[in-house]
Amino acid sequence: MNNDQLKRQNRLVVLLIVVIVIAGLAIHQYFNYSLQPVDSSSQQRVTVVIPTGATDHRVAKIMKEHRLVRSQFVFYYYLQTHKTHGVKAGKFHLTRSATVPELAGILQQNRAAKKR
Repeated sequence: MNNDQLKRQNRLVVLLIVVIVIAGLAIHQYFNYSLQPVDSSSQQRVTVVIPTGATDHRVAKIMKEHRLVRSQFVFYYYLQTHKTHGVKAGKFHLTRSATVPELAGILQQNRAAKKR
């Protein structure tokens, strides 16, 4: 390998690393944005019914359909990576001012235990 080829190869490797870092930062920013409330000033309650046996994918779709989350994919990913008890079936009264972690926590609460 001559010196010019080595320089071109090094530039290509550096460029590839820069592109990967920029893509990683963009994905990180997108996830952070998607975890935020859809409307932080809204206090309007939205009633959501989670059917018995609903998968996390279905729950994420329901949340997106009710415009409670910015991204169905990010909500699904969050449920997969932060599962404490699994999503409970039932009727929930939620607000668009809640973050993804807050919504996931509400959907995973064991409400039967609280009634005792």
